Amino acid sequence: MAKGNVMSWHVQYRRDAIDHLVRLRSPQAAIAAACRLIDGGCDVYGIGTGPLTDSIDRDQIAKIYAQWAMARPVND
Repeated sequence: MAKGNVMSWHVQYRRDAIDHLVRLRSPQAAIAAACRLIDGGCDVYGIGTGPLTDSIDRDQIAKIYAQWAMARPVND
C-alpha cells in the first residue's frame, strides 16, 4: 500500500441530537473511540471503512462494546 493511501476507519455517532463523524487510522483506534463514546453517553451507530453506508450494525457494535467493557481494567 502506498504511503498516501492509508485506509481510514470511521466512527459515526450522535450526541445531543447532532450526528458526528470521526476518522481514525486503525480498527483498534476506531473500536476504542467508539467504546469511549458509548461510555460517555453517545449513540454510536456506525464503525467501518470506505463509504459511510458500509458500516457494521448496532448489534455488532453492542457486542464489541460488551467485550471491551468486560476486558478493561476496573480503574479505566
